[in-house]
Amino acid sequence: MTQTDYFWLIEAPGQRYLSAVKIGNAYAFKWTEDYLRALRFCNSEQADLTMMALRQLDPELFGFAKTLGDAKPTEHKWLPAAGTV
Repeated sequence: MTQTDYFWLIEAPGQRYLSAVKIGNAYAFKWTEDYLRALRFCNSEQADLTMMALRQLDPELFGFAKTLGDAKPTEHKWLPAAGTV
């Protein structure tokens, strides 16, 4: 990968990014301020489709949209490979 390559994140207002976590024996989605812990997607369409499916499966996860605005796919640079920084 070159430094001009990108990944896509699902970003909520206030620069919070969608992540997945394990809590005990259960798994859940949550919002994090750390983009390094966020779920990453190869393109905008993949991020958007995932976001729309999650809105249907877990509307409460996106409950902030009524007051703060919608989440959206956002583009970020790829992280450099280990040992290249």
